[in-house]
This record gives sequence, C-alpha cells and structure tokens, in this order.
Amino acid sequence: MPRLQLFELEDQPWFPKVLRRGVTDFLAYVWSLSDDRYSEFVKRLKGAMEAMGETQLLDMASGSAGPVPKLLEMLESQEGYQATALLTDLYPEVSAFEKAKAANPGRIDYVTTPVDATAVPATYKGFRIMCNSFHHLPPDLARKVLADAVAQRRGIAIMELVERRGPAIAMTAAALINVPLTTPFIRPIRADRLALTYLMPLIPIAAAFDGVVSCLRTYSVEEMRELTHGLSDDYIWEIDRLTNPGNPFGLMMLIGRPATPSKA
Repeated sequence: MPRLQLFELEDQPWFPKVLRRGVTDFLAYVWSLSDDRYSEFVKRLKGAMEAMGETQLLDMASGSAGPVPKLLEMLESQEGYQATALLTDLYPEVSAFEKAKAANPGRIDYVTTPVDATAVPATYKGFRIMCNSFHHLPPDLARKVLADAVAQRRGIAIMELVERRGPAIAMTAAALINVPLTTPFIRPIRADRLALTYLMPLIPIAAAFDGVVSCLRTYSVEEMRELTHGLSDDYIWEIDRLTNPGNPFGLMMLIGRPATPSKA
C-alpha cells in the first residue's frame, strides 16, 4: 500500500480548537491504557538516552502530551531510569500541558510558545521525541526534523502507533464507536466534549477521519531509512517495526543518536 500525503483535520489552522482538544484528549486516553506495545520501544529508548547521558525528553508536536507520561512511568518502572519531559508543539495546547504537568509534578514541564520541530531553538535541550506525529509531515519536512537533530547533535526518537496495514486502518475507523464509549472516562469531564460527542458527534467523526488518514500517511521502515540517508556518517539509527504476541498492530520506530556524543 503506497503512502498517501492526505490532509488531517487537526493539522489545519482553521480546525476549531475545541475539536482538536477533543480528538487529542481521546488519543491521549487510549494511548495510556496499555504498557505492552511500548515495552520494547522503552527499552531501546533508555539505551539511547543512557548512551548520551540524557535524562530529559524534549517532546515535539506533543498534542495533549500523548503517551509521554506513560513512557516516563515505564522508563522508571521497567528500566529503572528516571527521566523528565519538556512538552512543545507548533500549536501548544496549554490546558492539556498544564493537566499533564499537574499529574506528574517535577517530571513534566512545557513551553507555551510555538516550537517548530524542523528548527528547534538550541536553548531547548534533551533527547528529542515525536509520538504519533511524524506521519503528519511530508518527506521534505520529515527529513528536516531529522536533519535539525543531527545538526545540533541531539538524539531523536520517532514512535508511531499507527501503520499502513488493514487492521490498523480498521481500528482507527472504529473511533466512531470508541470515542463515545471512552468519553465518560476522560478527565476532566467537559461539557463541550460531551456535546460534541453525543449531541453533535463531530469529535468521533474527526477522530475516525484523522485516524484513517494517519495510517495512510505513516512511513514504513524502508521509507524512514531513506529519510536518514546521507544525513550523517556519525549517527547510529535504529529503525524497526515492533510487534507483541497476540497484537496485530505494529509500532513503527526510529531512534537516532551520535555515535560519539558531544561533551557540550
């Protein structure tokens, strides 16, 4: 199945903020439910962070913080590695960031101003990570994200929980059903979320549409390898599709770091 550079609603500047928040809150809740899919990725992430002496994740295109709190929790519980995270986004969802910070005191902080993942200010340190957002970028911008990390000699990790395969496409389309089923469990309860889920179901429709498009835009292992080609002879790249027994969905991942980390 070829990769299609279609559009997602939440990428559009005109997309209402209340709907964007509804979709990202749903995704953050779903991503927080399971440890199994993250286990091998967390193990590899810890190895790369440790090799660079990094204890902070610089989360780019954070949305509503997504799986970052879960990754921090697993780094500590599974790998015995304590880390913090700084959340950034081109369109910062400050209320969601504040919620994540309050739930993880001393472990999560955020930036309130826009941060472009293709040109990250050097003042923002840490091991860069993009969770379920890399597929939003066309190849030229995706390569710029990787190139910027290489230019600043930063580690970078890409994690995608969707892929261009039938089961993943079917599961994301099921957001039409899953959003109404999970909404009562998403905190805090918001009147606008309830109205736009049950009275005028725009959040389920948007989540399903963007979910299917996300699958069709996700980069394969071979395509991610091509994006790294020629960026640096001094970088170690791990690119893989991770699977778990009994789980039909793969986790697409890329982890890159300098072979000889800078002392600066």
